[in-house]
Amino acid sequence: MKFNLVLGMKHVISNLSDIFQNSAFVESDFKLPPPVLLAKFSFLPISSFFPDDRPPFAQNWLNTVSQKDIQCLLAGFAMGILADGNPVPLLEEAIALSNHVLAHSYLGLYYFKIKDYEKAILTYTKAIESYGEEPFLYASRCLLYRLIDEDEGAFYDYQIAKRLDFNYHSVLEWEENQSDLTYFEAENLVIQELESKQSQLSTDEMNSLGLEYVHSYSYLKAIELYSSAIAKSNYLDSNLFVFRGSLYLKLTCFELALKDFNKAIDLDETRSAAYIFRAKVFESYRDFHQAIADYAKAEELDPSSSIVYEERASLLERLGNLNEALQDFDRLVVLNPEDFYVYSLRADLKEKLADMPGALEDYTKAIDLNPYYSDLYSYRAAVREKLGDTHGAKADMDRFNELEDE
Repeated sequence: MKFNLVLGMKHVISNLSDIFQNSAFVESDFKLPPPVLLAKFSFLPISSFFPDDRPPFAQNWLNTVSQKDIQCLLAGFAMGILADGNPVPLLEEAIALSNHVLAHSYLGLYYFKIKDYEKAILTYTKAIESYGEEPFLYASRCLLYRLIDEDEGAFYDYQIAKRLDFNYHSVLEWEENQSDLTYFEAENLVIQELESKQSQLSTDEMNSLGLEYVHSYSYLKAIELYSSAIAKSNYLDSNLFVFRGSLYLKLTCFELALKDFNKAIDLDETRSAAYIFRAKVFESYRDFHQAIADYAKAEELDPSSSIVYEERASLLERLGNLNEALQDFDRLVVLNPEDFYVYSLRADLKEKLADMPGALEDYTKAIDLNPYYSDLYSYRAAVREKLGDTHGAKADMDRFNELEDE
């Protein structure tokens, strides 16, 4: 069974020979924070595949690297991932020398490549012991658990990966739905209509087709559509790069996404969506200062954009800046006073701030707006319990159970 689990390898792999020969891939790169390293140099089962046209290497490419563990790392990658050799001794030596995160990554990828899933799982498990905050490790192990039908382990790893970086929710959801692509596309009447005249699509129709591909989990077709439009266009539309970059982001191809968002901003410095999406890339790189700067720029360009406040509040909350996050949630409520979800988000934050009366008020407002969303009653029940209202808490749990049984 062939899995397109890793989009992006084809785009990067064709340039690897140039990368090494031009000494762009050097020891200093490996001093970057792990998330940046992994986005730049680690080709995991999430976002690549193995092409037949692997590029050649110059004979002296490894001479540009002086550190022994990194020499082992890169030689192992070239031998076992780009070619069909056995990189295990080299990668295990790199792990023994410095416990390098990419050595674990490449070793797990090699075992995935040769379909030794048990060893791949053990490799990622060992890596998690040292790098427990790296979401790609959990996502990779999740995919492997899915392959061997270990549903409990897959669900646990999915939850951890999603919590650490929500982009992994998108890529794992996409992978899980790949077997149903044909069905989704056949059932989508818009896709059927627009594909029949694809060579004559207007810009609006092309955007509609791209969105329908996304709704059907056909991200690769959407990327191909936007790439074709970019290649054929006499006038480069910044929106095309935003659309394509957002899909790269969904597939955790962070470098490709960053290039597209940068290009969109170069073409149009007022494109607020490009700053929002680029901020999410910086979040994945854990460059939180730059992420917050991009959110601020997006807010300056479009102060009525709800997504700016929601995304920034989520980041500030994760960083522990709860009072700043509350200011963004307050703004979000002002912009969307009839949306139950924003009250629920703010109520959750107020709980963390130990403002139980405020949380109760927000959950009550959310329930007024959406009285059939069962989870809201369980959330409010917990708050009422903390406030000593056992009768109200019981009533809420009874309502929760009623809705769950319907």
